Amino acid sequence: MEPLLPIDGAWVCRLDRPTEIGVVVAAGSDGENARIEVDFGPLGRHFLARGEWGCGLQVGHCVQDVPFSGVRETLGSGTVLQVRELATRFQALVQFHSTGQSLWLPFERLRRIMAPALLFRRGGPVAERAAERLSLNLIGHALSKWNEATGALDRLDVDPLPHQISLVHRIISSGHCNWLIADDVGLGKTIEIGLLFAALERRQNIRRILLVVPSGLTRQWKEEMLYKFDRRFLIYGADFRVSDHKEWGIYEKVIVSLDLAKPRNADDDGSNDSTSFGMLLAAGNWDVVVFDEAHRLSRDDRGRSTLRFKLAQALRQKTDALLLLSGTPHQGDQAKFRNLLTLARPDLRRAIDLIEAEPDVVQEIVLRNRKIDVVDTEGKFLFKGVQVKRVEIEHDPQFASLERQLGEYLNRGYRAGDLLGGAEGRAIGFVMTIYRKMASSSVAALFIALKNRATRIDSALTASTIGAVPTPHDGDQDDDDDDHLESRPLETSRMPFFDNEAELLDRLTKQAAEVMRTDKKGDALVEMVRELVKAQNKKVLIFTEYRATQAYLLYRLERLLGKRPETINGSKNVDDKKAAIKAFESDNSVLISTEAGGEGLNLHRNCHVMINYDLPWNPSRISQRIGRLYRYGQKEQVIVFNFVARDTIDNEIMSILFGRLDIIVKDMASVGSEFNELYAAEVMGELLERIDISGLLEEARAGRVERTQERVDAALAQARRAKAMQDDVLSYAGGLDAGNWAALESYSTLDVATFVKRAAGFFGVSIEDGGADERFTMRLPSELKGHFPEFGGRTVIDATTNRAGWNADREVLIDFSTSFLKWLVTSVNAEDFGGGYAPIANGDGAYVDFFSAFLARFQNDQGQVQGERLLVIGRNKVGELNHDPHAVRRLLSRVGVDGRPGASSPEGRRRALDAARDRAELLMADELTRFKHPNDLVTLAVAEITPHSASSP
Repeated sequence: MEPLLPIDGAWVCRLDRPTEIGVVVAAGSDGENARIEVDFGPLGRHFLARGEWGCGLQVGHCVQDVPFSGVRETLGSGTVLQVRELATRFQALVQFHSTGQSLWLPFERLRRIMAPALLFRRGGPVAERAAERLSLNLIGHALSKWNEATGALDRLDVDPLPHQISLVHRIISSGHCNWLIADDVGLGKTIEIGLLFAALERRQNIRRILLVVPSGLTRQWKEEMLYKFDRRFLIYGADFRVSDHKEWGIYEKVIVSLDLAKPRNADDDGSNDSTSFGMLLAAGNWDVVVFDEAHRLSRDDRGRSTLRFKLAQALRQKTDALLLLSGTPHQGDQAKFRNLLTLARPDLRRAIDLIEAEPDVVQEIVLRNRKIDVVDTEGKFLFKGVQVKRVEIEHDPQFASLERQLGEYLNRGYRAGDLLGGAEGRAIGFVMTIYRKMASSSVAALFIALKNRATRIDSALTASTIGAVPTPHDGDQDDDDDDHLESRPLETSRMPFFDNEAELLDRLTKQAAEVMRTDKKGDALVEMVRELVKAQNKKVLIFTEYRATQAYLLYRLERLLGKRPETINGSKNVDDKKAAIKAFESDNSVLISTEAGGEGLNLHRNCHVMINYDLPWNPSRISQRIGRLYRYGQKEQVIVFNFVARDTIDNEIMSILFGRLDIIVKDMASVGSEFNELYAAEVMGELLERIDISGLLEEARAGRVERTQERVDAALAQARRAKAMQDDVLSYAGGLDAGNWAALESYSTLDVATFVKRAAGFFGVSIEDGGADERFTMRLPSELKGHFPEFGGRTVIDATTNRAGWNADREVLIDFSTSFLKWLVTSVNAEDFGGGYAPIANGDGAYVDFFSAFLARFQNDQGQVQGERLLVIGRNKVGELNHDPHAVRRLLSRVGVDGRPGASSPEGRRRALDAARDRAELLMADELTRFKHPNDLVTLAVAEITPHSASSP
């Protein structure tokens, strides 16, 4: 058997006298003749031959791993938990301080070192500039642990906000990743997810991530992950496809469209891997699965599920970490809300079923931030609110005749559908409803839809029966193409729906053509755009439901502006939409969008004025429209103009509804001081989302509005009850608390710069000021040349830690994705750096005379590390021990000055440190849950605060 010699510094004992323990000072081997020289202290130095020595390590010793291979990095320092002899070899079970991992290692490769606790108890030895070394040791730990808990100091193209960092910190510290994130639209849920991924990758080394998002947002998610977080995702179905489930092994970060991934039908159980659903289930398990717009995962109290919900249920079985994202998770439907909660946390099913009686279960599942609450890093409110203004359009007398004729046509169509019955009858009724929607939008849209119908009747097609027509979907379809209903073949028949339909259509189209020449609503838009764009030099975003209306507005405004406005609609691909947005943000002042731009696109950078030319029958779309401007990064108060016309019965109902909403919101504002202008638009949007507008309009299909006011009031009353129910339930959700944020010590890129400037000199790296706090020039010693990939072969590096001011062509951005910063932190955290113990001179009026820093590490029930927390326990002048969360901040504020060691006895020092550790254990115990279990409590550093510096007389 080949001999294994202990390294210098290893501890050995005599096998015949195990109580005699010494440290190896030299070792040599000549084949089988292995000898070591051991310093036994008072017993002197002796040479031991092979077979005469054994392991001298004991439980509790602190050791340093020294790898046998020069190409392997050390595992770091750790604590000996157990010693064994196995197959003639002695091994020590070491729990490593940096990872919490416990490994059996040959004792011969372990060097005994002086742990901070032992250094403190003995009063030294103290390294040169020990106070500054201790400061840098704790600052390095604080920065790295903060980044691991939030991802905020990683490679980002954003500066995270308090609510985003706080949310990620809450998830990481909870010990699990099964949450419903219910932040308001526009608060940056993608940023929160990107930060979370960065934190999870640092802490748990996650690899396989699946994002399930609406089809229109797949590219946006991909680009935001790439450009903001430097993480490359691939879109299934666009960037790649899998024909054999074995191919999934090469795809680790995947985005898939919600509707591409869902089952084909209710009978699809995923066993057939020729379908996207089956192939996705064959991909195996995922470390994290994220569902965006999770309110689309619908399931009612009777257990009836949409295909989307079945997809979520199937993927729930494929991951231990499921994140649901939705700005509107409740929607006034308690049953659907309960099912979402159960999807996220099936282990809490019993408590969720009793949510009405015990709503506090929500705080264990839902995280929610509101626009009216969030602040920037200086504590200033981020959002300036939304001002909604009604623009009443004067009734056009010429429209009266068109409206009467349209009413006659619609009534006859509805009656024909009712008489026919069945699927064909419902199809006719659906077509009539489409024409009503067109009339509510614009005369131009109505004209095109009716003209298409008339042409179809007159066509020479031979079909003689009504065929399949589009019908209202079940909530499982994306509806970007709804903006082109007026031009779609709404039915396949050339046969009239009723007698004289062709004659009625002829009169209607002629009248519509006349009305377009004197369109008061179009005139009002032209005048408003003239004032906003030409007089006030503002950019204006205009929304309409239909492309026909969009084309009409394009014609009117191009004549006014002398320039073609930008457009977005369902016919444009992602690149076309991006080009339109880019032009709108630069040299074009007007963008006209259909609902295809109402979700997922960010238009807020240079615009804060929106015009809703028509009001959609689906009220949630109004909030989606406003969310394009009212989102993070908006510098102005958003102003929304709602055009309200009484030119049709449907528009009259909408006018009554919005009028009543104004009154209700004003009434609520007068109830208490907590209701302010910032909140008014939020309330209006939430009430609208809970009103069945389609139901109200369906009652008016006969062209009568006698009971409209009563119906509107009843609908609003129900909406207020639903909102109250949601507010009550979601009030238990966790969100940003200003007090908690202030108590949570956070760190910035400026702190990273401070750390680099103070630490680099200890390793021969000189720093020259670069003219700004976060900009500097580093000069590396020759032995570090080529050591850091981001520097290449350079030894003079212009560097910055400021993301916003980074010039990538001439500077290196220093963050936790760079090997240099990770090396620097590892170096100052190493035991041999000498930052474990220091007497520190009291130069800043410290209120403690002693403090000890601990790293509390947590694990799951199978030993996987789940997170860490830095705890600094200080003892004040009256002997009280308390956690001091701002200790590292004070160390950052000044360079450490060495003090003189105190006169306390070793026993007094031991008692002080034991008491501090007991206090840290109690704090650690407060954080334990069913997901978080203790892993280790590592003593990082101990300091005593003295009244004088080491150089004082």
